[in-house]
Parts: sequence; C-alpha cells; structure tokens
Amino acid sequence: MRMIGSGPTFQYSVRESPRARGVSLRVTIQRGLEVVVPRGYGQRKIPEIVEGHRAWIRAALERAEEQRRQLAATPPWQLPSRIALPAIGREWRVEAHPADARGVCVSEEGDGTLRVHGNVAHEASCRTALQRWLGRKAHEHLIPLLHQVSRDTGRPFARAGVRHQRTRWASCSRHHSISLNAKLLFLEPELVRCVLIHELCHTREMNHTSRFWGLVEAHCPEFKQHRANLRRAWKALPAWA
Repeated sequence: MRMIGSGPTFQYSVRESPRARGVSLRVTIQRGLEVVVPRGYGQRKIPEIVEGHRAWIRAALERAEEQRRQLAATPPWQLPSRIALPAIGREWRVEAHPADARGVCVSEEGDGTLRVHGNVAHEASCRTALQRWLGRKAHEHLIPLLHQVSRDTGRPFARAGVRHQRTRWASCSRHHSISLNAKLLFLEPELVRCVLIHELCHTREMNHTSRFWGLVEAHCPEFKQHRANLRRAWKALPAWA
C-alpha cells in the first residue's frame, strides 16, 4: 500500500497489468482505491495522478462505503415462510427440510405445504428450485388462462410459453408466439387478465399506436389504471423470484 504525502490522504494499491495502455483509477468495495498501470510504469508519477483526481476519488470512496453499509445491513438468506400467488388464489406454508445434498428440490403437500428439501442454506440453489416450481405453476395455470382470454376476446395466437423475464410481464413475437412471465402469478387476477389482453392485441397490432390501445381498451376499459398498478407491482415481488 502507498500513501500521498501531503494534505488529506488516500490509501491505495498499485497493480501492473500487461493489457493496460495507460494509468486508470478504480474503486471497488473489495479493494478500495486501486491504481492500474502498464507493466514497467514509473510509479513515482502515481501520487501526482492520484492527487489530481482527489474529488473523483473521494466521491467514489463514499459511494463504495455506502454500498458496504447496505450489504452489511442485508439480512442473511432465509427461505420465505409463506408463498402467496394471488393470480390463482393460493397460498402455501413453506417448510425447510435440510439434507446432505448438493441441490434443492421443492414439492407440494396436500395440506397447503411447500416442502423444500436439500441444501436449504444455499441461497442460489433455493432460488433456482423455487423458480422452477413457480414455472411449473405458471404452465399449469397461465397457459390455460391465456387460451380462455383468447376465446373471450376473439384474438387467436400461435404458441405460448413461460419464461422468467426480468423487465416484462409478457411479450408477443411477430409470429404471434406469446411468452408469459412466471411472476404474473404474484399479481391480482384483473392485472393478469390485462397483461394477457395486451399481448393478444399485439397479434393484430405489433406496435403501441392509438389503434393498438383502442383494441386493448375495447376488451379492458380499466387498462390505464391497471398499467399504473403493473408498474408498481415490480417493487412488491419477492426477492427469490
């Protein structure tokens, strides 16, 4: 570690990189301030370079410290105690069953219990297992619902599937294939229906023109309020989903 000798100081490390073409400054949560230099670079110049970027370094270190505090405040991974899927009006009590296993599996019991079996302390394995279970429930309930809404609206489609999308509730391709986000199960039924109507209308209008919104409104007069609720709903999703 090296120090700047005068004024407020910054502690930093120097790393030589064969791919570096010049000097760069990096601030990370793990390593703090790091000065990356080309191999064989004269390090006498580094204190002056660091001094010249004092304002940027101070701001970057403050951001890193805030991120550190947020990470420290994040509670350790725990399985949810209950899972509710408003779209289908179902709720499960979650039971953890630790076992000496590398993976995790999820199964339903007839009394409304969701049994999570395996390495239940491993966050990534639990998330993956719960998402697989959610995907199965989505196939079981959302695809038949899409067929029903298609019949109700007279808007046919070619194919349908379920995905774990990050930024869309659903999508429709130019070939009229509809992809539904498994997270739709966390929405109220009227919001799910609005999303399905939206995608079915895309089988006629692959755009968001006034003609498209006219089609949506014809089948879902409350679509404007539903759109606002759908935007807010992303923030209410459980972290594991």
